[in-house]
Amino acid sequence: MSRVSIVIVNYRSGQELAPCLRSVVRNAGQLDYEVFVINNDRPEDLSPISALESPRTHVIQNRSNRGFAAAVNQGYRRARGPFLLLLNPDVRVEAGAVEILADTLEQHPDAGVVMPRLDSPDGSLQFSCRRFYTLATLLLRRAPFQRLWRNHSRLQRHLMADWDHRSLSEVDWGLGAAMLVRREATESNALLDERFFLYFEDVDLCKRMWGRGWKVLYNPAARMVHRHRRDSAKGWRLGAKRHHLLSLLKFLWKHRLRLGRCSATGRAL
Repeated sequence: MSRVSIVIVNYRSGQELAPCLRSVVRNAGQLDYEVFVINNDRPEDLSPISALESPRTHVIQNRSNRGFAAAVNQGYRRARGPFLLLLNPDVRVEAGAVEILADTLEQHPDAGVVMPRLDSPDGSLQFSCRRFYTLATLLLRRAPFQRLWRNHSRLQRHLMADWDHRSLSEVDWGLGAAMLVRREATESNALLDERFFLYFEDVDLCKRMWGRGWKVLYNPAARMVHRHRRDSAKGWRLGAKRHHLLSLLKFLWKHRLRLGRCSATGRAL
């Protein structure tokens, strides 16, 4: 049985997927792993990875775009590893990163999720771990003139810009672009809530982890590069904006506006 099952959802990211898989193969070291690529796009979108197919790689082809959460759950149900790495196609794995994440969960049996440090291609830090939303930060992040508020103290706190990001620590939640999840900590039939077609499924997962007594960790010793596209922030991507708004409303309804905070956020271990 593989130690880590890597689940990658593809939709219009075929050109990104091949470098992502190459980075996994190149930097996995001695790690025993398997990869599940769930394709929500046309089969020909996977043509760039045809040369990378191996016994470790399994492709699940969907007839239509089922959304991110549903596709992840398809991989989750097929995977057999005790740890599941959710990985976006636009992420590049650096040497030893996946093994460091797996070691972290093994060394901290009370942790259900651990996330790596994400850097931009230019080497700058991305604020990929966050404090839970408050109503104030939701308004500031989604306001029509949000660029005017980008340096607001409440937003900086939400983004954990006031923290040095250099130590293994407990955090509220982090981007689902790269996160390792302990299977034992998940619910039996699904990893992500499929009511979220796209966006907020990562916030919801971490909130549920904390609610069931599992910790969420951030380990900057594991590093990956994230070519973050921010589709929801592009004015022409009206579909992405619509999914973002719908997922936000579903999240607020599901949690009855109890957004919550974790007092341990940023506490080094």
